[in-house]
Amino acid sequence: MNAFFFLLFAFSVTLFASSDGDWNAIVALDAGPEAKPKNVVEARQFGKAHFAKHRGLIEEFIKKNPTDPRIFDARMRLAGILAATGKMEKKQNLVDDAMRMLQGLEKDKSFPLNKRADAGFRRVSLYLQCLDSRENDSRDDIVNAARNFQSRYPSDRRTPRLLVEVATVCDNAPDLKRELLDAASASSPDDSLKRRIADDLKRLDLIGKPLPFLLKTIQGRSIDISKQSGRIVFLIFWAADSAPSLLWMQNFQLALANLPVDRFSIITVSLDKDPALPMECLKEMGMSQWATSCDGLGWDGPPRPPMRYKLPSNSHSARSNGGCS
Repeated sequence: MNAFFFLLFAFSVTLFASSDGDWNAIVALDAGPEAKPKNVVEARQFGKAHFAKHRGLIEEFIKKNPTDPRIFDARMRLAGILAATGKMEKKQNLVDDAMRMLQGLEKDKSFPLNKRADAGFRRVSLYLQCLDSRENDSRDDIVNAARNFQSRYPSDRRTPRLLVEVATVCDNAPDLKRELLDAASASSPDDSLKRRIADDLKRLDLIGKPLPFLLKTIQGRSIDISKQSGRIVFLIFWAADSAPSLLWMQNFQLALANLPVDRFSIITVSLDKDPALPMECLKEMGMSQWATSCDGLGWDGPPRPPMRYKLPSNSHSARSNGGCS
């Protein structure tokens, strides 16, 4: 009898040691591909191969260890890999598979409530990440998913921030945006998030009202945005040392080719400390003609006006969503 229990114990130790090794191999892949790509093409190739390897290891782990306590985390990882692969390769079926997998995990009551909440949160986040040109069609699904998450997990600390993020896709539905922001404010204990909500609500209050904003440009001009009647005004905040804002501006410049030049104005506000930097940077990017203001105070300068408000006589202001505004 003792020999039997010894063999059973030895088998269990070997089994768990094997599953631990398999899991450690999966976790190790979080570091990313070992090889460093030389260009964008190689980066995509390495990324695709890395995702494929990651997916294979996870699927093998799930198959070999269906009762392992880490099975929930394994399935969450698999959903993430499927979603990432689908987005990279433009394969919507993989993203849909990830959505269904996350929904299944959320409904599986064999897992603790906090685990199911993780799956629900990941699913709504994936909705947001996959928002495309069909914004109005997708918005209702995203809002409903966020509200369902709120009703299922009312005490989850992520709910207020999730509602605020979902509100960002509701700019064309100000009443709905206000509902989401009010709900987030009522349930958030986070002072910084409350300040963000208050700022967004202030923006909503200014819809349809004039936006007085006078600035002096480094090109020696004075511009009053409230006098840009009848034009689309793109107001862009950026900095020479902010790579995301520079990349956004370059992409934006390409997009301008499809817009009628007589219908819009471009005004940028540089947050650089050295006023000489923005002009040098604009020249290098071929944007020196863009009216640009720089007071050298960065974020310490006077309060900036809220963006995305309707200006007088059907003129509009828009902000960059990739810069440092």
